[in-house]
Amino acid sequence: MPASAAQSQAISETATAGVYSITLKVLPAESFSAPKAAMVRDGGAEPNLLNGPAHPNHHLVAFVTKGGKPVEDARVQISYRRLAPGTGAWTELPVVRMHAAGQGLETTHYGNNVRLSPGSYEVRVTVDGSGPATIRFSLPG
Repeated sequence: MPASAAQSQAISETATAGVYSITLKVLPAESFSAPKAAMVRDGGAEPNLLNGPAHPNHHLVAFVTKGGKPVEDARVQISYRRLAPGTGAWTELPVVRMHAAGQGLETTHYGNNVRLSPGSYEVRVTVDGSGPATIRFSLPG
């Protein structure tokens, strides 16, 4: 899939892994802390908090569907690496299962807040052992 330039640091690219459709989104980092939490953690890893030691600036998440319906209980693995400038090593993202606060489980998605610098990236997403789906994107400098 071709790389896409970020518009206002919001990216949305879709790929497949077996029977799953995966929409990768790269958004501004999201809050998991009450009372103004944007995301509700449903399982998986602990979220990287906005004021935490990682100082995340993006929300790297995968929306997974099967047959057009959200998958609420998948085993999702996400790894990413920087392609340019310079190719970096693969990093495993601690995957949180979450949904948008007040919007129900139909908004279930998987990922975490992360710190990303301007450049080009490659992401691999595996769902229930299927895949990986490979998605590339660019963040402007």
